[in-house]
Amino acid sequence: MNEKTENELIRPSNWWDALPREGYGNLDRLDTGQEWYAVYRLDSRTRIIYEDGQFDENVSYLVEGDRQAVLIDTGDNLADIRNLVRGMTDLPVAVLNTHRHLDHIGGNYLFDDVWAYDHRVTREAAALGVGHEAASEVIQPGSFSKPVPQPFYENTYCIPPYRVTRWIADGERIDLGGRVLEAIHTPGHAPDHLMFMERETGYFWTGDNFYTGCVYTHLPWGNLDAFIETYEKKILPRVAEARLLLPSHNDPCSRLGVLEEMAALARLAGKGGGTYEAGEKGMRKYGGSCFSLVIGPQQAEK
Repeated sequence: MNEKTENELIRPSNWWDALPREGYGNLDRLDTGQEWYAVYRLDSRTRIIYEDGQFDENVSYLVEGDRQAVLIDTGDNLADIRNLVRGMTDLPVAVLNTHRHLDHIGGNYLFDDVWAYDHRVTREAAALGVGHEAASEVIQPGSFSKPVPQPFYENTYCIPPYRVTRWIADGERIDLGGRVLEAIHTPGHAPDHLMFMERETGYFWTGDNFYTGCVYTHLPWGNLDAFIETYEKKILPRVAEARLLLPSHNDPCSRLGVLEEMAALARLAGKGGGTYEAGEKGMRKYGGSCFSLVIGPQQAEK
């Protein structure tokens, strides 16, 4: 069996051929006076901020209550997301992180308030940021489908440290005034991973535990067993409350059945069953209907 490199396994050479994403077809795109972020109105108090020009296709969400707004994740630090958000709300804005991977914390340092799950990997990221060498994966050749806003200093690009001002607990109700998000600790992709449920709207922010693309458990601190347990105990029991899945990459998804499909695929992968593409160092990529799952060595039964 021919083994692919990690990049070959997870980064299609012409990833932009998947654009435009289906999930934005019925949403209104807003004119925000800049070209890097594509901003869509989900409802009068919820905006989707989509980085469609970089491979990660990061998605942040501006969620407004009556007295407080949160920005769910801040992307790769390729443009000034704070300035964008300031033009969309007069409310105080706190960053609400799904987890500490660099493509979710890039703009954290721009905000006075950052809320996250308390774990040692979160504290490490906040204290140290992500240095140039590790962060450079974001800007490697083939990563962009449009120019990065200038000025941009490629040779010193990094993710600066930031300060967490509120530690969010599993099950905590985040009251924005007239809107409440429930935080759900959902490890597997990352040990500090949070998802958020808003019961009134049925919005289910899935972070990196589901999106219409390549989901990973092979990264450092990833754990397929924890991922499966998270699905069985934390995610699938909440599907009946959900109306729309709001991932941190690519696009919204109204096909709630994909969560059961992902859980089944993860179980199959954990048993070493099914068909997969083989990658270097024991990586395996399993395909689903609109997503895939990449697991690491020693994460499947032999």
